[in-house]
Amino acid sequence: MELFCFYTRRLKINNIEIVFKSDQFLVLNKPYGMLSHPTSHSKEITIRDFLVNEFNLPIKDDNQREGIVHRLDRVTSGLMVCVLDENIFAYFQSQFKNRLINKKYRAIVEGYPHTKSGEINLPLAKSKKNRKKREVNKTGREAITKFEIVNRTEEKALLELDLVTGRNHQIRAHLEYLKTPIVNDQLYGAKRDKNVPENAICLQSYYLGFTVNNEDYEFEIDMPDYFSSIMNM
Repeated sequence: MELFCFYTRRLKINNIEIVFKSDQFLVLNKPYGMLSHPTSHSKEITIRDFLVNEFNLPIKDDNQREGIVHRLDRVTSGLMVCVLDENIFAYFQSQFKNRLINKKYRAIVEGYPHTKSGEINLPLAKSKKNRKKREVNKTGREAITKFEIVNRTEEKALLELDLVTGRNHQIRAHLEYLKTPIVNDQLYGAKRDKNVPENAICLQSYYLGFTVNNEDYEFEIDMPDYFSSIMNM
């Protein structure tokens, strides 16, 4: 197998950074504040709209998720893989379902976990008090997050996180449960931090690794400027 690593080549279209593009798929750097796909409550431009408009993807059904095989929350930035060839769509869906895509995140949290590294294995379900949230619940779906502290100050810690499963709001809910919410994630109990853009939290998808057509691909991006500023790096 040949290993492809992409770190520096960049192309920006409509403020969306294309990290890599082939005939079958592309990897982009989603900006914070942008939805991955349309919802019934919003008519703003989404990553799905970007794919349809820039790469002429056909609109086939009412799901309106052309090219989208996974998503990032509006307030999260970072790497997403999107499909341009419908013949490989099911393949990527299967890769995500079977946990064969390597996804790593960075997060800055209030406080810090009591151990330098660890695994959070706690099931998640919709919150009974706030349907926009997820919460730890023994009747919920399996959710596993691995973490490691890579830097810290007196009040905050920079974590690298490995998603074993991929539940909605998984990292956000797990870190709230540890009483170390992500900086500026007010939905999950954090304070408003004026060093962070209002429609962002300190959570970034910084690494993706996967195999396509027997070729291994790895993608990694630098942390946003406001991460570095908060951690004085």
